[in-house]
Amino acid sequence: MISYTFTLAPKANKTGERSIIISFIKDRKNTSLSIGKTCKEKDWSFDACRLKTSHPNHANINKFIERRIKIIDEIIDDFDKNGIYFTLPDLINKLKTSSGQRISLTYTSFHEDLIRNLLASDKTGTAKVEKDTLNALQRFFGKKDISFNELDYSNLKKFEAYCISRGNRESSIAIRMRTLRSVFNQAIRSQVITEKQYPFKQYKISKLKESGKKEYLNEEEIEKLKKYEPKDEKLSFAKDMFLFSYYARGINFLDLIKLEKKFLNIDRIDYIRSKTGVPVSFKINDYARNIMEKYKSEDSSKFIFNIMNTEKPTQIYLKNRSKKVLTYYVNMQLKEIMKELEIRKNISYYCARHSFATVLKFNNISIETIREALGQKDIKSTMSYLNSLPDNKLDKIIDEVLK
Repeated sequence: MISYTFTLAPKANKTGERSIIISFIKDRKNTSLSIGKTCKEKDWSFDACRLKTSHPNHANINKFIERRIKIIDEIIDDFDKNGIYFTLPDLINKLKTSSGQRISLTYTSFHEDLIRNLLASDKTGTAKVEKDTLNALQRFFGKKDISFNELDYSNLKKFEAYCISRGNRESSIAIRMRTLRSVFNQAIRSQVITEKQYPFKQYKISKLKESGKKEYLNEEEIEKLKKYEPKDEKLSFAKDMFLFSYYARGINFLDLIKLEKKFLNIDRIDYIRSKTGVPVSFKINDYARNIMEKYKSEDSSKFIFNIMNTEKPTQIYLKNRSKKVLTYYVNMQLKEIMKELEIRKNISYYCARHSFATVLKFNNISIETIREALGQKDIKSTMSYLNSLPDNKLDKIIDEVLK
């Protein structure tokens, strides 16, 4: 069952007018779509779902609404006649392109639709990046509703400068710009805008550094960390989690807390990386085995580590739990440990992955082998983890070649 109605958006703009929207409900889920028209509340009839005669353009806008009702009903009937199950995003996408007519969508409303679809698909991490980008853009413009035409080359350059002025790294700005570019590409494919409105032919993201400096611990610093004697359980936990990741081929924390006992195979662990879907198998050395024993779960638990509070975690729970433990029980303590060890590097849990990859590189392991060890799909992803060789390493290699 599906129902829809024409109504007003909850919040008014600066002129006191509210957007006229179509509110949809299906399968206990809801979404809304702006028709690109606005009015003041006093000019809208919530009973008739139409503009009152007090609005100067009531006749034209009400005819516009009638046409949209006809299109929506035809789309729903077409789905039903053909026995096609459809979701709200399916209906919205069909409505945007039906009969070659486009509902006027702002950049904001289109991007918000994409974010809702990501959340409905449990892609919360990607949805957060998208939402952060939209929020930054709204702060830059000083308003919520932004049109596609406002995002031209000039304003993209100003937005870039704005992000720099707020202390954002070039790698973070590059992520935001790639997000904006993706939204434009999806809007073109959905026929919401035309290719003439695409600003990324002039604005080149490649000019931004797409990856900042990746911190890592070298082999000497890893040994220094192993010999470190923590003064409390929190510091001990942070140290152990970092070193387990280092010895487990740079396993990310989300995959670590999801490791199940059934993945154990004598002296190996086999699992599927959540991010890439690539199978990873690594040998458990004595150091990693001791850490597993130290933080093992109850016998009744299916998980290896005693980190989660439930045996049936949802995707949202996993992401929230992972973020909380990393923030408050690992990364904060790692900063204190680095300070005590007099290692002047901004080290977090994720740097264990960088450390593992970089140590392999420094020992002349091929990039293809490192890619496979990390469980990545392509060489480009692997290259982002590898730092430039330091001067003393380069000197040693050159001396050996030129001797």
